[in-house]
Amino acid sequence: MNVNAFWELVESTRATSPCDRAEQLTERLAQLPTDEVREFQLRLDEVRAPLDTMATVALAKLVGPGFLSDDTLWYFHAWLIGLGRDAHRLAVHDPDALADLPEFRALAARAERFVPDWEALDYCAAQAWEELTGEEDGLEESLLAQGHESPLNAEPEGELWTAEQTAARLPKLTALFAS
Repeated sequence: MNVNAFWELVESTRATSPCDRAEQLTERLAQLPTDEVREFQLRLDEVRAPLDTMATVALAKLVGPGFLSDDTLWYFHAWLIGLGRDAHRLAVHDPDALADLPEFRALAARAERFVPDWEALDYCAAQAWEELTGEEDGLEESLLAQGHESPLNAEPEGELWTAEQTAARLPKLTALFAS
C-alpha cells in the first residue's frame, strides 16, 4: 500500500460518524491481504512521524489548554491524520493555516475546550490483522520481523514554546482560540 492508498482509505471514512469510523476502517482493512494491512500500519507510522514536533504540542495546547499528556498528544496526532491529507500537510508545513479549517473553527466555538483525538485509529490495522489471521499480536510480530517497531507515544524533541513564541509562530490559531 502506497501513501496515496493509505490516504484514500483514511479519507473514505470521513463521512462516517466518529463512533463508527474506526470500525469501518477496520472492516475495509480486513478485506485486504495481510501485506496491505502491514503496509497500512507502516504508512500510519510514516505520516505520524512529522507531526511529532513542538509546533503540534503548541497547537494541542491552544486547542485544549491545560495539562497535555503524551497519550493526549499521541491521539491528537491520530485526529489530525483523520482530517485527511490536506490537513496533515498543513499541520506539518503550515500549522497556522489550520485556523481556516471548519474543524478548528468548530473547536474554537465550543464553550468547553478539549484536545480532540482518534485513539481508535491506532488499533485498526492490528484488529484487521487479527480478523484475517486469528493472531492477536501478529501484526506487531510481523513488523518486528521486518525490523520495524511502531512507536507507541509522542516524543517531540526540542524546547516547549512559550506563549509568546506560540503567538508569534501561530498567530491565526492563537487569535482563534483566544476568544
